[in-house]
Amino acid sequence: MQANDTLIRRQVLTLESLRVLVNIELNVHTECHGVQVRRIIIIEPDISGCNWQAEWPALRAATMEPCRSQLLAVIAQLRERYNVEH
Repeated sequence: MQANDTLIRRQVLTLESLRVLVNIELNVHTECHGVQVRRIIIIEPDISGCNWQAEWPALRAATMEPCRSQLLAVIAQLRERYNVEH
């Protein structure tokens, strides 16, 4: 599969819609209560075709288990499914 094929299969969202979605998905995990991603950064598409990354939350809980693992998993799953409109 080529990067362009991957790009086509991702749903495109606005920057703000993606940030809201990331936080909704994150809030499902009680281990990360109060942790929010405040910023999504647009990047050149990586090898998988994803064109964004999340700025890591500053709260201490985001760096501690089990929240850290949950946050990594949520971001990874959403990076596979969505791209940012630009």
